[in-house]
Amino acid sequence: MSLLFELKNIGYQYLKNQVALTDINLTVNEGEIVAIIGSNGSGKSTLLNILCGLVYPSEGAISYKGEEFNEKSFKTGRFNQKFRSSVAYIFQNSDAQLFCPTVFDELIFGPLQLGISKESASQRANEVMQMLNITELSDRPVYMLSGGEKKRVAIGAVLTSNPEVLIIDEPVSGLDPKTRSFLIELLFTLNQAGKTIILATHHLELVNHFQSRVVVLSEKHTIEKTGNSNEILSDTDLLLRTNLIGEYPHRHDGTIHKHLSTGFLFHNHPDNHK
Repeated sequence: MSLLFELKNIGYQYLKNQVALTDINLTVNEGEIVAIIGSNGSGKSTLLNILCGLVYPSEGAISYKGEEFNEKSFKTGRFNQKFRSSVAYIFQNSDAQLFCPTVFDELIFGPLQLGISKESASQRANEVMQMLNITELSDRPVYMLSGGEKKRVAIGAVLTSNPEVLIIDEPVSGLDPKTRSFLIELLFTLNQAGKTIILATHHLELVNHFQSRVVVLSEKHTIEKTGNSNEILSDTDLLLRTNLIGEYPHRHDGTIHKHLSTGFLFHNHPDNHK
């Protein structure tokens, strides 16, 4: 697999003294699903912002396809065009991403910014709306959509630009079970079609679904451990240490004792399905 992203000793600080990330070393290969997990405030969203070029590291270096990028890089048309047409970001809050008058306008905006003709952009929009089952929403104002509909439109708005990499912050946050299931299936389909997917989440069940490579961020804003999903999710001490699971009191037959609360269940297959 080809190397897409390489991060070396990345650090980031807000207001010069508030550490968000420290000493991050990470690679992402083409075609991977990489899940970045950690408790609230561990730096997941900041790391995604750095990966998609929304903010720049306070220290260290990051490269995409072997080319280091920074604030200066995006001022050159060549790299900016290459990166922005290849890497797409889906925000946790869809309202932060959607700003056009109608759903159709949202879906053609990206391709038009990349210099694609309006006819081709319209064709892409129609194809993506069919794939996401939102064709009937084409002329609807964005503010009149439900949360699940907004999430589908936000995804559609980046898919019409046909990116190689999807970077997604908390993909299933706030979604109902039906929309959550649809989104998980969609991400599987996109990955099987060759898309690289990088997601940040604190939903361990989602990590279990994808069986991805997992990067665990600690509350000290650095990488605590990387490994496959089974290795990470079976490490109770690690999950407790990084505040991804907890122990909660439980009353049973008049006795109070503690249970681990994981928020997820492993999904095991019979041997003949492996």
